[in-house]
Amino acid sequence: MKWGEIEGRVLLTGTPPPPPSAPTSATVASVCGDQALDRSLVVGAQGALAYAVVSLQDGAALPEPETPAPPPVLDQKQCHYEPPALAAKAGGELLLRNSDPLVHNVRAQAGTNRSVFNVAMPLEGMTLRRPLPAEPGTVQVRCDVHPWMHAVVRTFNHPYFVATTPDGRFRLRVPEGAHTLTFWHARLPEASRPVTVRAGETVQLEQTWDVGALLQEGSGK
Repeated sequence: MKWGEIEGRVLLTGTPPPPPSAPTSATVASVCGDQALDRSLVVGAQGALAYAVVSLQDGAALPEPETPAPPPVLDQKQCHYEPPALAAKAGGELLLRNSDPLVHNVRAQAGTNRSVFNVAMPLEGMTLRRPLPAEPGTVQVRCDVHPWMHAVVRTFNHPYFVATTPDGRFRLRVPEGAHTLTFWHARLPEASRPVTVRAGETVQLEQTWDVGALLQEGSGK
């Protein structure tokens, strides 16, 4: 199998709305501050859109990559999930970490509130591994102790996916050929782009959404 690469940037044009905030509590303010910013939309310099998920629509029909990806990590830092959105293999493992000197719990649900797992993480530095649902989709993650904490895991039945970095960039190694690249963000309508990759080459691609396309927090599919 011959391989090429797709790299690019995902951008949001226009002025994004200021992120809403929620009060924390007196028991965590010394660690987490007294206000928690909503992180369902993270936009950097020049409109760089962080934590958008980029994947191949035809990934399930392709051979496995040469090097398997490490298990995805969901950390709990200063009363936020880090990252707030990530991509993972359906049926694979999610590594959970608590970096706070606080008690958290991680409650994951799929579909119409079907429980995936619900675990307590009372110790700073604690790590756990938990399986993700076998069927691809979207897993919502919340903390019952600190209700403003929220993350989303987008899962796939293939390994050809990546989330954008804080500067909106992504890089994906794929087999040569014609593909359809899909762009997903919980606050924006899904988009797709055709791309042809030749062996040994890197294709540059940019995806842009206008701020007017934004959905309310929690309404993404």
